[in-house]
Amino acid sequence: MRCHLVYNVPNTGSKIIKISRKIKTSLQYFGLPISEIGNRQNIKVDSWPKRSPISVTEHLYSGFSSRMPTLLYHLSERVRIRFKPDDIFIGHPIFPFSPGAVGVTELSINQELKSKVFAIISPLHCNVEVKTHHINKSYLDAIDRLIPKIDVFFVITGKYWWNQWDSSPYSHWKEKMIRLDMAIEANNFPMIKKRFNSPGKRGYLYIGRNDPMKGIGLLVKLLSELGDYPLGWIGTGPDIPGIPRISKTRPLTPEFMKNIAKCFDFFITTGIADPNPTTILESMAWGFPVICTPQSGYYETPYIRNVFHDNIQRSVDILKELQFANETELTHIAEEARFVVEREYTWEKFFSTIFSKLKI
Repeated sequence: MRCHLVYNVPNTGSKIIKISRKIKTSLQYFGLPISEIGNRQNIKVDSWPKRSPISVTEHLYSGFSSRMPTLLYHLSERVRIRFKPDDIFIGHPIFPFSPGAVGVTELSINQELKSKVFAIISPLHCNVEVKTHHINKSYLDAIDRLIPKIDVFFVITGKYWWNQWDSSPYSHWKEKMIRLDMAIEANNFPMIKKRFNSPGKRGYLYIGRNDPMKGIGLLVKLLSELGDYPLGWIGTGPDIPGIPRISKTRPLTPEFMKNIAKCFDFFITTGIADPNPTTILESMAWGFPVICTPQSGYYETPYIRNVFHDNIQRSVDILKELQFANETELTHIAEEARFVVEREYTWEKFFSTIFSKLKI
């Protein structure tokens, strides 16, 4: 038994390795059967923390390779895999999607020779009105064409989007879908937020892209109506009006985040279609009380507060409630969130769900 794993592999290594990889990919385009040739092992990345696609790749590879020989492919490769009858295939559809684009997942699922188990995996929401390069109707429709040909679909998505699925155009997927929560290594995100600034001086922090999926319009509106409080942003994309950029994407080391924690007290994200953002889990681990929209994948809990696209005033009131909350209450929220991350959002739980379904 072997596993063929398709995900987002970092393009690292020397210039010679990168050139040889491009040559091999070009040869694969013409259908040459070279899937067993070259490096099919995982590539370690030392950045901290890793971007979620790379983090998922490394953990999936580690989990599968601990149980069986595992070959790793980049989702954009054009290679036809030579399956054996007892092989397992788990592949990410090509991404970002463009009409007519295919990668190793699409080629494998559509070929005549199959493995024992055919599975796909992807972060996903079902909002067909969002138009970004990330997850959109074209991407969802492309997956829809794959669904009849697969055995199981592992969907990395929050409970909010899972509950929306039955009323979506893709409700017929549900019988093949298995929901996964994103996970982090909590030990890599020490609890650095242990004291809160005094009421009236507490800051709001956003980490992420300036992207329509992230609901930046709502973020700007809420914070502009909130009042004069410390605001900050770490991320890429065009400037966000009224929210100073602290830094572009960079290693969020404990030392760097300890300084951030001195100025900022709450993490806020206002996605309109964000499946399961890792930044929420990272912020919970660091000790920042989290404020988010349900469309970020997370319902309100004792350790997460929701704000709403359709109720600006109520959302502003919630931000003010936290601004003037007793520090003991905020500390309790932070400690509960940290406990939940350590208990619920683990790679062990992520893998046990996959392995249980695949019966390996």
